Amino acid sequence: MKTAGRLLAVLLSALMIAASLGCSLMPTNAGGGGEKETKAPVATTAVPTEAAQEDDLIEVRTLYRDLYQTLTKAETSVVYDDPAVGQKLRASSTLVKDGETLTYRAKVDRLNPADAERFVTEETLDPVVGSAAEIRENYAGLFVWDRVATGLILSTPEVAQGYVASPVIASDAEGKILTASVPDDRLEDFFGIELPGVTGMTIAVAYTASAIRSLTLAYTQNAASVTVTVTYTY
Repeated sequence: MKTAGRLLAVLLSALMIAASLGCSLMPTNAGGGGEKETKAPVATTAVPTEAAQEDDLIEVRTLYRDLYQTLTKAETSVVYDDPAVGQKLRASSTLVKDGETLTYRAKVDRLNPADAERFVTEETLDPVVGSAAEIRENYAGLFVWDRVATGLILSTPEVAQGYVASPVIASDAEGKILTASVPDDRLEDFFGIELPGVTGMTIAVAYTASAIRSLTLAYTQNAASVTVTVTYTY
């Protein structure tokens, strides 16, 4: 019996030591209380914005009016997302200015027949040369869904009070960004061209004190969502 009692005591001691070691190895909250440690959320810094003033709109409008004086190239990408198509269609273009002559080159996705191996084919269009107005006239027979986007690219927006809604200004490392919406009933006045089927236009103009850097447009054309991005080189 004495031997059995000693053996039981030894086993109990071993169990107590093991339990003690197990507790010491478990992770604990640095703040105490035995609760599970939680990580603090990562802080994010929002880009500060402020309502655009009349002087801001005048500055952007003036830069656009002087755009073609120093512009050498404008590169554009277009994404057309029509639920009826089931796949995003894309287009890209380059507008090069040489003296007073503009040359417009574009590539665009075209839907293939239903029995084709590929759903779309990228088509390279013949270049169109002339003034912005002449290019608008000559590309009319060449483009389908991207015709409106091309007209927007060649336009000079009339950035002014009454033509835009809720304009705000933000700053980045390279300059400023003006964002706003264009009411549906002011689209033709704003861009200077007819825009059938276009609604819900928003714009973002990135610029410096001396030049427009880029223009981003988002809108709905009939049932399709369209995004147009233009970057400018001088």
